[in-house]
Amino acid sequence: MSKMSLSHALVQTRWLSPGHVEGADGKLFRAFQFEPLSSGLFEEDLEGLLATGFYQKLSDLIARLPSLIDGQFILFRKLDSDGALVTTLMAFERIDKEASYSHVGAILGELHLRPVLLSKEAWCGYLEILLGPRIKANGFPDVVWEKDSITAEDKTIRVLSLTELPQVSWMGCLQPVFESDREFVASLKFTIPDRKLIRRKLETKRRVSHALSITNSLEVRNIESNSVLQSSEETLERILVGKESLLEISLCLLVVGSASETTEVSNELEKAVAGVGNAGLYQEQIGSLPVFVSHIPGNKMMKIRTLPILSENFAHLLPLLSDYSRINERSSLPLQSRNRERSHLNLFSKENLNFNAFICGASGSGKSFLMNAVLSSLLKDEVQTRLCIFDIGGSYRKLVKSYGGVYQTLSAEQARGLIASFIRSSPVDASGFYRALIETLCGSGTHMTHSHRVAIDDLVRNFEGQKLSIRKLLENAKSNPERFYQDLAHWLKPHVKLDEAKDSPELLAALSSQITAFDFKELDSDPVLQRTTIQILSQLLWRDLALGKFKRTEVVFDEVWRFFAETKWLLEEMYRTFRKYRAGIVSITQNLADYGDEAFAKMIFTNSFTKIFLQNGAAGEFLKETFDMNESDIQRALSVSSKKPIYSEFFALSPVMSQVFRLYPTPEFYELANTENVSVTKGA
Repeated sequence: MSKMSLSHALVQTRWLSPGHVEGADGKLFRAFQFEPLSSGLFEEDLEGLLATGFYQKLSDLIARLPSLIDGQFILFRKLDSDGALVTTLMAFERIDKEASYSHVGAILGELHLRPVLLSKEAWCGYLEILLGPRIKANGFPDVVWEKDSITAEDKTIRVLSLTELPQVSWMGCLQPVFESDREFVASLKFTIPDRKLIRRKLETKRRVSHALSITNSLEVRNIESNSVLQSSEETLERILVGKESLLEISLCLLVVGSASETTEVSNELEKAVAGVGNAGLYQEQIGSLPVFVSHIPGNKMMKIRTLPILSENFAHLLPLLSDYSRINERSSLPLQSRNRERSHLNLFSKENLNFNAFICGASGSGKSFLMNAVLSSLLKDEVQTRLCIFDIGGSYRKLVKSYGGVYQTLSAEQARGLIASFIRSSPVDASGFYRALIETLCGSGTHMTHSHRVAIDDLVRNFEGQKLSIRKLLENAKSNPERFYQDLAHWLKPHVKLDEAKDSPELLAALSSQITAFDFKELDSDPVLQRTTIQILSQLLWRDLALGKFKRTEVVFDEVWRFFAETKWLLEEMYRTFRKYRAGIVSITQNLADYGDEAFAKMIFTNSFTKIFLQNGAAGEFLKETFDMNESDIQRALSVSSKKPIYSEFFALSPVMSQVFRLYPTPEFYELANTENVSVTKGA
């Protein structure tokens, strides 16, 4: 006696070629795969003009679809090897022949979802999620139809169906489900009946209701689908006047895993929908298998599980948005969104117009920890990356030493030696650097007037093409009777010894290393020496960049940018020109208001392609008034939090991204990057 395989009967749809599958009845379907749009492109909670415009456009596109079209959208979330979830979308549309035009594909392209033809690997990967790995080898597992689920090999499949539509709120109404931090599959099938027939039926129902003097016409029975339409008159008006389409849909969720796990996840998903405008998710019992089969691409919808819906409302049910960002190329930085979706942040992405960034956050919010993570990923992604870190306090010591770099804590003697070495080896030119250097040595501040700067320019010009001598410059200043020259001579007097200071070849050697960090903590007692040293190191670094020894360079100013307060032009020039050398600057501060000068803060903000905010990085009023950030971005920036040592949260903003990321460090990396005395413990 021959045996029939139930599992073989479940999946009769065949993959034919890229972008084409054949259903059980021989009908042909065009198939696409793509990633969802980032919800960060729109307002928080999808409440605003951008989100409204998106859904209106989607509704208009759906309303233009031809009658008798059959389609399906599938969303599935699966854990990757790093423990993050990856969401993939597939779309299917019934067509007459392979060369037929795809209306669904046109909609996806119009929405910039970048669909590609469904590959065999993606198709088999989807079936593997449902029925196990044997499906890839053209094998079929044993399938058992239980009273409340389906069992395939050692996995349980639970099915939930949408039995009631939302009646109160539609804007992204099922986003809490689609962004659940669990593994699941969502399938949404739809068909557009004959429009002329639908209009005639609705007009007939409207006339009958008036003829029978039905006072309460809010509920008119749709006999075919056995569900309720809201007010046939309103529906008719939206179709005739609003040019909407009436569709029939069937939506189900599939949860695959162990019996206990699927029960828990199913209950969570059911509760997530329960609060969305009276919408209802029903956990299938004996109907699990028929509903499951009906949602295999290529199979027919179950009439008893269909709901009527207008195109504007249907647009809000489509699973096209998700809280994540993968616009940048993938890097070694292990990031996730708040719904555990794998996300990417790459400061050297080809999408970036420049490679500059700034990071701001309150003390203890994890600024240096995040920067350690970013730098570590840069070195893993490109081993020839040049790192130069300007730091106060030793936050990067472990990282630099672990990669074989040079970590140099500067003493006052070494700093003077560096200045002397630079002056002896670098003749004065017309670039203006020496004018800024002399101004710094004079203790740039409010005491430095325009007349003083004119005097400095005059004194320095006499040394063009020659090596600078502080003593000789002082004598030249003394010889001029004008008060401004006399002031300069007085201010330069403490620095005359620089002419005789010993060179610091070890610092120059450190600067030529691939990975270098300078700690200026010991120079806190001499701010002028501190500023001058940073200024000279920056100039030497800039020169080195022009030689093109490294594929890319990252310069980090961690709380030392303030020493450029009186020589802003140098930092501005670096921010604007480093891109030419495939180099970037990261400026780190506790609060944007700390930049003091609003114009200087705007320069940093404008010339940083990526802006990163941690906890208490700036007040909402400051972000709105100074940087003209919109309310949604401000809300995201102010919402970040962290759960040490489990994850650190931050908000990243760029012209192509508005996303809250979570960094989940491994214990090994936490030990390397942590600047606090905190041990790693397990937690949620």
